[in-house]
Amino acid sequence: MSWKLARMSMTKPSAGGRWSAVRDGEGDRLPPRLRAEGAFTPWPLPSELDLSQRTYRLLADGQEMLGRLDEAAARLATLSPLVRSTQVREVQLSAQLDGISAALLEVLVSLLPGVKPGNKVTPKVSRYLRASDTGFAALRAGADIDGELMSEVAAAFADTGTTDVWRTDHAWLGGTEAFLLASPPGVETKVAFEQFVTWSAAESDLTVLAKVALGTYLLEVLRPFRYGNGHIARLYVGLELTRSRVLRGQVLPISTWINRNLTAYRAQVRRVADTGEYEPWIAFFAAGVAEVCRDELALIRTLRQTHQDLEPKLKRRTGNIRKVFNGLLATPVTNHRQIAEIHGISNKNANDVCGRLVDAGVLESLGGYGKVYFSPVLVRQLSLTDPRLDDPTAPNPI
Repeated sequence: MSWKLARMSMTKPSAGGRWSAVRDGEGDRLPPRLRAEGAFTPWPLPSELDLSQRTYRLLADGQEMLGRLDEAAARLATLSPLVRSTQVREVQLSAQLDGISAALLEVLVSLLPGVKPGNKVTPKVSRYLRASDTGFAALRAGADIDGELMSEVAAAFADTGTTDVWRTDHAWLGGTEAFLLASPPGVETKVAFEQFVTWSAAESDLTVLAKVALGTYLLEVLRPFRYGNGHIARLYVGLELTRSRVLRGQVLPISTWINRNLTAYRAQVRRVADTGEYEPWIAFFAAGVAEVCRDELALIRTLRQTHQDLEPKLKRRTGNIRKVFNGLLATPVTNHRQIAEIHGISNKNANDVCGRLVDAGVLESLGGYGKVYFSPVLVRQLSLTDPRLDDPTAPNPI
């Protein structure tokens, strides 16, 4: 039998893509059911789809909610705390880590002037932040979401600098609840990824949100890289929405919705692979994006209200104390050096201001970091992994 005929016998086309047999000697550690089923490579994504009115309405609602979120975020003094909160929530949920409140606090501390970068930030969080910063910095510099950018993002997930980012082993989706064997490592995956890059850059009749939904699905099932694949599929959502100028930064923690609906999410991904039907997935994804936007809008409203509720603690304090308080939403974790730089005062005066805000019950001193101060209530609100699950008093975002 020729190589070509042998290869044909090892693949089985279906409505959703191609299923390739796992060769003898490969994938001994794979879940037996998935090994028997084979590795799945999706067909190239479409540039137009005939969708139902219901799905168009869900897409329109999602687009509207994204616009409202972007407007609300733009009214904040700076996106930085909201972006960092989103990034940390993404990594905590994607990796199923614990202790998000401490993680966010540590990340914000590590960004302060005079604090050693990465101080007390766990490696998994550091790698995700590095990858996220790499992607969004490239977008700000005018880069496209292409093979070069995504390879740089994947490399940022590695502990050491590397250019060897392509996956060389089999991988599956679902962890201990495995439900799909990703595309086979090697040429087939690289070709499918390049097709995705071409599709992403091409003109399309699809709405931005529909394209994001399809792109997320494809990156989930391809898993093209050695590092960060699950994170990269989720990070792509923010990257594409930012590249398309729907959002001005990473302020949509899509992982809160994915983890809240993980069983349904996995079932929808598997359904597309089995049937090749994109519309149910697009409708599901669009509704999820709208849900997350409502949650984030509620968070922004809560932050503003909390800031207002803290104001009476100042009583008649004015001058620099009032200025620092007014900037608290932008700097819920701060130190005397940052305050001195922002407000143009001496380090001594900045430290005195912080002491006055501690006396007023607005800030607390953070032990073990030197002259670092934070607002416990604002940091707690920014740190909630999922407001619907973690805070029974959270307002209904609907």
